[in-house]
Amino acid sequence: MVTLTSEVRPPWQDGHFIGGHPVLDLTNTVFDRLHPAEDGELLRTPSDVLTWCASAGLFEEPPPLTEAAARALVSEVQAVREQAWAVFSAVAGGEPVPAEPFGALLQQAGMGVRAEQVQRISAALDRFTVDWTAPGAIPATLSLLAVQALFALPADRIRACGRCGWLFLDSSRGGRRRWCSMSTCGNREKARRHRHGGRAAD
Repeated sequence: MVTLTSEVRPPWQDGHFIGGHPVLDLTNTVFDRLHPAEDGELLRTPSDVLTWCASAGLFEEPPPLTEAAARALVSEVQAVREQAWAVFSAVAGGEPVPAEPFGALLQQAGMGVRAEQVQRISAALDRFTVDWTAPGAIPATLSLLAVQALFALPADRIRACGRCGWLFLDSSRGGRRRWCSMSTCGNREKARRHRHGGRAAD
């Protein structure tokens, strides 16, 4: 049963999991969304994907994969990530949910359910059992989590960092969080404003 309790494992760090929901964290597996770099991809190998999933709480131990499944895993998960990014960046910007990427997430999740890769799904879509050894189970599960998050998370609290574009759920009391992390983008923005004589970021 997926419970989404995380234990960060190498090569991942706590700073990679600032989104407040695994799907928002998934969208942040690109180094900088606003200023893309050639080496900004964080999901480069099957091992990267499996350790990320374990750190996000999808499973405790990475499942054994066939060679063919391992080869397909990275591109499949990257595709789900970009679809989720398109959906939730639109939400963060107060725009309508784009039909094509949302439809692709629905289709991928539905394929996983029909193939019984994802089973025993709760009414809230937040608890389910997964056959992790089945080809396509990981992207199907991530797609289902994205669909669940779209309906479960408060849209007015989904934010994009003003400096790097990473997405996060603003759970602060006043709802005024602006940065993915004060220790990274927040402090960098403060330093930039100080250099230019502007007002420091809150």
